[in-house]
This record gives sequence, C-alpha cells and structure tokens, in this order.
Amino acid sequence: MKLRLFCIIAGVTILLGSCKPFQYLTIDLAMPEKEPLSPAVQSLTLVNRAVDRRFTDDPADSVQLRFFTAQFDLDSTIYDITSADTLMQTLGLLLFESGRYDIVIPKERFLMKDSLNLYAGMMDWKEVYTVTREFDTDALFSLDFYKTGVDADFSRESFINPEDGSIAHLYHADMKIGYIAQFRLYYPGNKEDIRSYFLTDTLYWYDSGWNITELFRRFPYVKKGLTEAGIDAALSLAEKIAPVWKPSKRAYFAGGSRVLRRTGSMVHDHDWETARGIWLEAAGKKNSASLRSRYEFNIALSYEMQGNLDEAIRWGLKSYETMFRPVTYRYLEILKARKSLLYPRDEKD
Repeated sequence: MKLRLFCIIAGVTILLGSCKPFQYLTIDLAMPEKEPLSPAVQSLTLVNRAVDRRFTDDPADSVQLRFFTAQFDLDSTIYDITSADTLMQTLGLLLFESGRYDIVIPKERFLMKDSLNLYAGMMDWKEVYTVTREFDTDALFSLDFYKTGVDADFSRESFINPEDGSIAHLYHADMKIGYIAQFRLYYPGNKEDIRSYFLTDTLYWYDSGWNITELFRRFPYVKKGLTEAGIDAALSLAEKIAPVWKPSKRAYFAGGSRVLRRTGSMVHDHDWETARGIWLEAAGKKNSASLRSRYEFNIALSYEMQGNLDEAIRWGLKSYETMFRPVTYRYLEILKARKSLLYPRDEKD
C-alpha cells in the first residue's frame, strides 16, 4: 500500500510539473547609463592625447625582467602604450556593443606621440571640427591623461620542522597596479558643455607558495596587469555613458490551449509581431477568464519586448483584472520598476 501511494503521489507530481501553464524566457535588458550624453550625440571619434614620447611598448619579458632584477620589490610608474591603447580599443568595443553609439577609432589616433605632453590641455575647436568632419561623427572623445603605477612586493617566511630541524620557506608575492585616466568629450553642437571624466582605481594580485619558481610561473606578468588596468578603466567609463545589458527572466504562458502551444516557438524566436497578432485574435474570442488572462499576459510581454512599456502595463492590468495570478502581480511590479528607472521624469509628473 505504501509503495502504491508513493507511486500515485510521484505520478501526480510529474503530471502537475509537466502541465505548468507558464515557462521562463531569458532575455537581455538594457540598464540606462548613469551619466547620459545628449541624445544628439550618436557617433564618436576616439583619439588618444595622453600617449607622448614617455610611452613605450616594451615586450612582456623585458618589463618582467626589470622587476625580477629588483627582486620583485619595486614601486614604479610605467607609461605603457599597450595599456593605453587597450583602454581605447576596449572602450570603443563596449560603447559600440551597447547599441547606443557608432564608434570610429582612427589609425592615427595618437595625436601627441611625438611631443612631451605631461598633461593635455583643452583641445582646440578647429582641430575638433577637422577630426569630426573627417570621420563624419557627432563628437570627439579624447583620452587626455593616463598614468599607471606598479607596486610589487616579495617576501619569505621560514618555518622549522620540530621533528628533524629542517627549514622550509613560504614565498609571498603581491602586485598593485593603480591607474589614473581622464577623458574629455568635445561636442561641436554645444561648446559650453565639455564633459570631463576622471577615473582612478587600483587592481591587486596576491599569491604564495613553497616553490618560488612555481609561484612566479603562475603569477600574472606585470605587462598583463597593465593591460587589465586599461580594460578596467574602459569598463568604468562605459558604465557611466552607455547602457549596460543584464540578463533577466520573463514568464510567459505556453500551455492551456493550442494557440499558446503553437506560439511558443515564436516567443523563443522573438517574433513578437506575429505572436501578438495571434494572441489578440484569440483574446477577442469567447474564452474562459483563465485562458483570456493568459493571452493578455503574453500580449503585455510582447509590448515590453518591443520597448512599449505603457502598452505592456495596460495589458498587464487587463490580465490582472480578468483573473488574479501571483505571476501577473509580480510582472506588473517589474514593469513599473522598469518604467521608473528608464523614465524617472514621467514618474514624477
């Protein structure tokens, strides 16, 4: 009897799980930029005015040897072209991939490479006009200052084995790379609004081991750390002026009728126009409240996926009023939060 009861419960559980009326779709949502630029700025030319005669592009082994010669105990400022250019290239990629900007990085992007430029002053507007016209962009984004400092430290601890009196050594290595970067945005359409972005942070690496050779074999090279500093600076700036895409989940009804089962593949293909047309037609027919609310819920989702939050909220409320479901209530809360984040002024009004 116990075995029979267990089988019945298991069967019912599987059946209920397989008949779950809604499924989840993973999507990428754009989170708005923290310091948005003017909507008129749709394209940018990226140039580098920080790199001058002090900057070198020494091979990774040469840079590492300099630190090993000092027994990995050195605090030094390094002007590395690769680090500075990695910052520019990564920033360009991030801004372009955000979908907000078109990006041009000229081949001749190091405008001050033949001079000694301790700190780049304001760029002449004639030069700004020349560059933006040449590459047909709205504004110019210039890296005007970039500096990296490397602080490496190496130490050793000795331990005595009380049983045989032997001595073992534990080696420690740590490295800190700090960067300072400043960008300026030159938009010819508004000369009064010259944006300046100051970025600074420190990256840290630490490791230890009983074998000094193995320790430094796996410890990051200084050159690699400098490159990562450039990437980190690019990420910090991109988060300020470009949307950030983050994964999110959305529920949708995929069962309960032939229509919902048939449109499931359209949801995964993001064919929202076709699917919505089918759901609208089905919602207009005589259906139970339960089924009609599912169509209305999916219609709301289709509008959100196409950027129309007002219509998404309107249809979400329709679904909620037709039949209360916790999933509908949660979805309405998500929609309202998104609208408040994307259009804060509308919420205040």
